[in-house]
Amino acid sequence: MTTTNSDHAAETTELVDLFLELYRDYYREEIGTLAQHYPQEQTALNIDHDDLYRFDPDFRDDYLANPEEMREYAEEALRLYDLPVDVNLGQAHARVHNLPDDKTHFPGEFSPTAEAGEYRTIRGDVLVSTDTYSKIERAAFECKRCGTLTHIPQTDGDFQEPHECQGCERQGPFRVNFDQSEFVDGETIQLQTPPEVATGTGRTLQVFVEGDLTDRVEMGDRIAVSGVLHLNQQTEGRNKGTGKFEPYLEGHHIEIEEATQADLDIDADTKARVDELANGAEGDPLTVAAESFATEVYGYLTEKKALILALIGGATNTPDIRGKFHVLLIGDPSTSKSILINRANDVAVRAIAVSGQQSSSAGLVSTATQGEFSDGRWTLSPGAFVKANEGVVTIDELDDMAPEDRKAMLEPMANQQVNVSKAGINATLSTQTAVMAAANPKYSRFDPYEPLDEQFGFDSNLLSRFDLVFTFKDRPDQDNDEAVGDHVTQYRDAKVREHRGEEIPEAQQEAIAQPVDDDTLQVWLALANRQPDPVYESDAVREKLRDSFVTLRGANGYAEDAEVPVTFRKLPGVERVARAHAKLEFSPVITDRHAEQAMELVGQSLQDYQKTEDGTLDADISESGESKTQRDRKKQLVDVLQAKQADHGGEAPREAVVEAMTEDGHEAARVEQDIQALLDNGRAIEPSGPGSLKYIGGY
Repeated sequence: MTTTNSDHAAETTELVDLFLELYRDYYREEIGTLAQHYPQEQTALNIDHDDLYRFDPDFRDDYLANPEEMREYAEEALRLYDLPVDVNLGQAHARVHNLPDDKTHFPGEFSPTAEAGEYRTIRGDVLVSTDTYSKIERAAFECKRCGTLTHIPQTDGDFQEPHECQGCERQGPFRVNFDQSEFVDGETIQLQTPPEVATGTGRTLQVFVEGDLTDRVEMGDRIAVSGVLHLNQQTEGRNKGTGKFEPYLEGHHIEIEEATQADLDIDADTKARVDELANGAEGDPLTVAAESFATEVYGYLTEKKALILALIGGATNTPDIRGKFHVLLIGDPSTSKSILINRANDVAVRAIAVSGQQSSSAGLVSTATQGEFSDGRWTLSPGAFVKANEGVVTIDELDDMAPEDRKAMLEPMANQQVNVSKAGINATLSTQTAVMAAANPKYSRFDPYEPLDEQFGFDSNLLSRFDLVFTFKDRPDQDNDEAVGDHVTQYRDAKVREHRGEEIPEAQQEAIAQPVDDDTLQVWLALANRQPDPVYESDAVREKLRDSFVTLRGANGYAEDAEVPVTFRKLPGVERVARAHAKLEFSPVITDRHAEQAMELVGQSLQDYQKTEDGTLDADISESGESKTQRDRKKQLVDVLQAKQADHGGEAPREAVVEAMTEDGHEAARVEQDIQALLDNGRAIEPSGPGSLKYIGGY
């Protein structure tokens, strides 16, 4: 049957009337608010998909299948809506959002052919976006022969020109009359599949938005864009069309999501279990969480607690207060450091893994790119810190990272943002990110009494950025080695039996015991991260934490030349740990127990890497890379070396230098290491062979 114009008009009227009925039933108050704020503060009515479905499932289906036509009817209904105030919603938009899971995709996870022209939601991370540009929406073509204006609507495809003049009916020539044309702000956004669900580098999709949807997102934001999927023909060589068509999205609605809420299926039973865990129903919450983390690794309960709390962070919702804190694991190879940070990457809701060997400063922060996406203009592409905003960056083999790349970490770690000036682009990018890193010493074995900067090649500025540093030592010990060996072999055999569906012996069940499974632990940590930032339960709790820190500051006494055990840089770190502990328990306040645990973790960290040869704590180890004892010993070595040079005609006998230092109480092996460091750094030479030394400068 042929559809007549009158039939189409009747259908249009019917659909507009249905939208008017929907508005009266569901959106009376929202339209009133829109009318009050239109057009300066608000220009659109947001329509929930669920309301469409409840109103009429078939009506909803029509919208998803024919979104452009249905949107026109929805906006016509807005113009016709009877308002109590004298306002005309002539240019107001209708935007449908909150689509169900089967209509929501990540880039590349849908059929462009099957879903072209339909209304869908695409979720992902903002990889890059253009500056806002002016886009012609309705071009006015003026005939150069007769002056008649012909208006041609424009789309996101090729620029459309009139076939002939509406006045003289000739085929031009025409010129665009910009004064009579209609323009709108436009922006192009490139969405990428989130790293935690992506395979490979992550697929991308271009999104075009207009009007008040422009300039809404920043690089690294996680967003859900609802709109119409289209296909765009690809070209090659002189714009010759090919048979390949790429999908893109015409965005109608943007929702900026929280990183911690994305991709988590939190059912009622899981939420109830997590609430019980946080309230201590199965034991001390922090201990339970730590014992559920990286169960394949034997021991290291303190380090596991630190990583659990770092995954949550402290005052993460309060501006101007850094909540994220950073953890560094250093020490001997093959001591499970990499496994621990990789497991942190697994249970974090949002995480980016970085290899020290393959990283670059651009890959860590951002890089400027120029390509087809931005029509040849320069744009910024996010690095790991920006992509992991509100999440975690895990870095394995930090010692293998180039010094200039490690230097690039300083600003995002300390300030939780980074200022970028590249290719004429100036931007401030958010990097609210916790860093968890692992490193091995350059000379295989870790020596707690040698300068960390020499062992790992770290700049002291980077070392001081880490709130907690733990050392891992591999020392043969029969009892411990047997325990580790039992755990490793039983754990691995139990996993094989579990995979084969076999019964697991009781001893092996203990090896793989996990109080909280990974999925529930991830939900727990995500919900903890969302908790409001806790405050001190009372002044007494705050004063107790303060007094504990002051006591630690005075651990070496108050003599003029005494080492400073800890600087005030550590105090905010203690607070961050305490707040994270409170959030793990869904507590709105920091209690004595939270403060005590924070001091215990910080204290254990200081004992691990800031202890000198005589057993005292020295903050210089983290602030400058070496302790006061090490610095004084090296200075004395240089003095002795120069004195022996003067006594022996410009060359000091190595044996005499070592003997003089040992007579003053220093170990010969330690002195030999210091001499070798002078030689390696070019501050001393052996002019007549290994038995002679000559100091040529430094220190």
